[in-house]
Amino acid sequence: MRKRNQNSEELMKPFKTRSFVVFGALMVLGAACLFMILKLGITEGAMANGNGAKVLDTTDTSYVPSPEDSLFNCFVLNNNLSPIRGEIYDDHGRLLVGNFTVFEVAFDGRRFALEYGDTLSKNPKAFDDLFSTLGKALYEQFKSRFPKYNESYYTNFFSQAVQNKKYKTLFAVKEWDEKSWVSGRDTSYIKNLECWKVNGRKIHAHLNYVPTSVRINPYGDIARRTLGMNVEGKHYGLEYFMDKLLAGQQGSKKYLRLNKTVVPLKDRVEPIDGYNLHTTIDAEIQNYVHNELALKLSELGAHWGCAIVMETKTGEIKAISNLKRDADGHYNESMEYAFNAKVEPGSTFKLASLLSFLEKRSDDTTCTFPMFVHTFEYPLKSGNYRRYHKQDSKVHGETMGTVSEIIQRSSNIGVASMIFDAYGMKGFSNYRKQLIKLGIMDTIHTQLGDILPASIRNDGRFDNYYGVCFGAGFNIPILHTLVYYNAIANNGKMVAPLFVKYVTNNYDTIQRFEAEVLNEQLVSPTNVAKARKYLESVVWGKYGTGRHYKDSTCHFAGKTGTRDIWDPVLRKWDYAHNAVSFCGYFPMEDPQYTMIVYIYYVPQHSEVAVDAFAKIARAMMNRSNYSAMRNTQELPFQPSLESCPINRRFFNTLCASMGYDTTALSNTQNFYVPLRDTVPTIQSKAWVVKQEGRMPNVRQMIASDAVAELNRAGYKVRLVGRGIVRGQSLDPATKTVTLTLTP
Repeated sequence: MRKRNQNSEELMKPFKTRSFVVFGALMVLGAACLFMILKLGITEGAMANGNGAKVLDTTDTSYVPSPEDSLFNCFVLNNNLSPIRGEIYDDHGRLLVGNFTVFEVAFDGRRFALEYGDTLSKNPKAFDDLFSTLGKALYEQFKSRFPKYNESYYTNFFSQAVQNKKYKTLFAVKEWDEKSWVSGRDTSYIKNLECWKVNGRKIHAHLNYVPTSVRINPYGDIARRTLGMNVEGKHYGLEYFMDKLLAGQQGSKKYLRLNKTVVPLKDRVEPIDGYNLHTTIDAEIQNYVHNELALKLSELGAHWGCAIVMETKTGEIKAISNLKRDADGHYNESMEYAFNAKVEPGSTFKLASLLSFLEKRSDDTTCTFPMFVHTFEYPLKSGNYRRYHKQDSKVHGETMGTVSEIIQRSSNIGVASMIFDAYGMKGFSNYRKQLIKLGIMDTIHTQLGDILPASIRNDGRFDNYYGVCFGAGFNIPILHTLVYYNAIANNGKMVAPLFVKYVTNNYDTIQRFEAEVLNEQLVSPTNVAKARKYLESVVWGKYGTGRHYKDSTCHFAGKTGTRDIWDPVLRKWDYAHNAVSFCGYFPMEDPQYTMIVYIYYVPQHSEVAVDAFAKIARAMMNRSNYSAMRNTQELPFQPSLESCPINRRFFNTLCASMGYDTTALSNTQNFYVPLRDTVPTIQSKAWVVKQEGRMPNVRQMIASDAVAELNRAGYKVRLVGRGIVRGQSLDPATKTVTLTLTP
């Protein structure tokens, strides 16, 4: 027994020795780990937090790159976190500009060659077939977007990337070129191509899809210039001028890079997404304006055209289209003509001259002036006169006309005569001062930039004075003309154009905008009323230049304009082509909208602009919700029309609910009919149910009364349709009367 115990102790000795060795080693390792933890925590804790002496913080605002940077192997770097750009909506909350994810497609030829190098050397034909098939598939998918790329281009692209072992971009993202965007549907198509199987085994494509957020316009080209862009080389519209609100604020995430190891740090600033813009544009009205203008320009073969709709009382721009013909003959939004077109206004400027005349003369209804042909005598310092013979048309001999007739006929000589009479032949400076009072010489600040003033020189020479009277010899932005026309439609109150109503984030309204009032009363209320009468006569008068487009269902007023075009290349006037326009407001009695249509380079005169104006106005006034714009208190009294017979018990109640008084009803009849009248008292007459044999004649009655009468007479009733009884027929076998109802 003792011998056995001795043997066991001998066997345990090596085990105990090993245990002590392992235990000792673990203790030493633990002590070393504890030492390193203490060292890292105490001596190098700052490095772990990115702020030690051995760390170079490149995110510090005072950091400047220097050659000494090579002495560091630990850097604090910054990874920018991009916010989501705000979206743009119309005045009914419909999306006009939103965010859309597209992809840059690149091919990593280096990794492809490394992974499949052996297969390439053993079976090069398999990959030649792959790239050839891939080229055909990509060509079919993208031939409309990349017409310059043929099948061989794609095949060579992949082959050369593998041979040269390069990372190459196949489709780059061009934010301004929507036609070239590669969407998620495209990437799915590429990923699922059958050609990625080689020798029955699916290979890794090594195609990288880098997502990028771009701006998309769901309505296409409509209002594109107004909505704008803010990408490299293209800065205009709301996207540019309201960029600070739309862009949001970038966030950041710091990280520590030690050799090739990346360690995220705690310093993280979350990005703040951009605000959303809610514009004044009405997508429905914008659609009318864009399509009608494009149709008219195409019909005339014009170089370009512009149309703007402003809400009269608020100054809100409801639609704005700037269309230019491209090389293919299509019309697209390509320039901001409303702000920047340098063209002479022509006869639409005669409203400014008319207002200037009315502010000087109150006898406008009795005075007359020459039209068509006249010789003006300009006084000289010597006491003599210089004579300028002017002729508007082929009419021979001087003809006198009233102010109304001059405006209707759009006589240049007549308007100039009015101004010369009111301000004198040498009174150009006083006339110009009056134009300044009308705001025509002011710069108007808007959310889309400045509207420049009219470029009227302070030159009192006769030719300059004469030309300014009817809109020749100077330029004025198209939008500026609309602003002072809108003031007349708005009873003299001039407001600046408004493009954005308010700004929101995901939770609340951040900021609201209202149109700036430029002038509370542009001219006296009396002269505003007179000016509106003259503008109405242009369309509704006997001699009005817009009279051919008057429409009893669409009342509008305004002024036409036709101007010759100056050819800067030939340096002479092109009398075969014109710039034509019409600016006015509608409905004429209570203006809700003011609009201008401007068409450049057409052989026709201003009637074509009136035609476009009238069609747009009619489309807007025919909208299903237009009745909501009208004030019911202003509608004339409309007496009740003759109607179907009404049961005596409901007659008084029904008429009273419509606001009518009723005459006393006798109790001798069950049904009465209201009569047409011209006063708010309804006259009535009794209505007797006649008999067709034993069956009552219930034609013209409402269904409920007809059924009651027939049931009282012992008949069953079957109804067909809805409305008033128009016909009845009897089935003698079942004694059932079928009533045919129609509205």
